[in-house]
Amino acid sequence: MKKIIMALLLLIGAIGFSEEEFGYKGYDLPFTSDGKLHEEALLKRAINADDVSIEIKKLKDGKYQFWDYASDSGDENESPQITNATVEKNVLCDEYICVGYDTKLNTPVILNRKTKRIIVTVRPEGYDKIDDPEHLAKFPEDNPEMYKLYRDYYKLYK
Repeated sequence: MKKIIMALLLLIGAIGFSEEEFGYKGYDLPFTSDGKLHEEALLKRAINADDVSIEIKKLKDGKYQFWDYASDSGDENESPQITNATVEKNVLCDEYICVGYDTKLNTPVILNRKTKRIIVTVRPEGYDKIDDPEHLAKFPEDNPEMYKLYRDYYKLYK
């Protein structure tokens, strides 16, 4: 009996520390698209969200690159990290994230690479506000926990 209990505890511990449990889910909202890449919205701006600052560049041969300007060292003169991006359906993806244009929110979004669900929305240039209730009203109701979290956060820091 003790062996069975120990095996169950070990199994529960292993499941609790799995990669999926600690994977960053962000907003975890569905991605809405009309099937187009929307290059014009992705290429002409810097993709700034939370700790990400990416420029997407299209090369002459039709390929794409992510130029990541987020610096771990804090040095502003540090050169960007350049990774190749591929087009997967209607989004651009590198090894870690995908960037696409959500037609319901009318803004570029950063997506989870595996699930293609929205991690974070890209803020307009100069945006320095936290997510207020007007912005959150655009989100679908399939993630009420995230909506409640940001609504309560907004009340605390209003």
